[in-house]
Amino acid sequence: MAPIRRLISRLTPRTPRFTAPIKPEESFAAIGDIHGRDDLLGSILDKLQAERPGLPLVFLGDYIDRGPESARVLRRLRALGQAGGPKVICLMGNHEAMMLDFLALPARNWPLWSRNGGGATLRSFGVDPDNDISAEQKRDALQRAAGHELLEWIAQRPLVWQSGNVLASHAGGDPTRPIEPRRGHGLLWGHPNLLSTPRRDDLWMVHGHFIRPVPEFADGRISIDTGAFQTNRLTAAIVEPGHVRFLST
Repeated sequence: MAPIRRLISRLTPRTPRFTAPIKPEESFAAIGDIHGRDDLLGSILDKLQAERPGLPLVFLGDYIDRGPESARVLRRLRALGQAGGPKVICLMGNHEAMMLDFLALPARNWPLWSRNGGGATLRSFGVDPDNDISAEQKRDALQRAAGHELLEWIAQRPLVWQSGNVLASHAGGDPTRPIEPRRGHGLLWGHPNLLSTPRRDDLWMVHGHFIRPVPEFADGRISIDTGAFQTNRLTAAIVEPGHVRFLST
């Protein structure tokens, strides 16, 4: 049997090991999926301020839905970016994309968004999603409650950010292909190979979207969605040259 095993081993393609050191241009903190938990957002910001004050902050999307305080989360993040303190980068998540799709075509897109927590976001803006009104009327009420400036801010969120050989996106993209924002689906909704296939371009990807029991740092991935809306654990990664450290609520 041993010769057969050796033959199978030679014929089976091996996934190359990921050995690139992590080298951001500067240290920064990435924060995972918040999903309407403004209480946890405040807690993780306090922890980061105590541990490493002044770090640039990179938020990985999915600020809304499921939790009760989506409106407060969005307003806090927008205000952080305008406060004149540390650099703040807020990326687009698939839940923000669903909200924007609803605003553009409410009747067509309300069923998908409502199944994924959109009702909680409407409630956070003072709009009752259970009222017997049309999807267009729900859209109009949300637009009035949120205001043009906040909705425009959401629409302008980028899909990806990079520092040195570290990329950040909501869902990580396809690990076998170059990262291009025009191919946004994998960056918003994920790719089936992300969790099993190391990148081949010596780039590290920090991402959320895929709920993991604990944050992960291996094979070119830094995965920090720990399911805050249901576990009460919002996770941040402090990313430094050669090192990653995690903080959780």
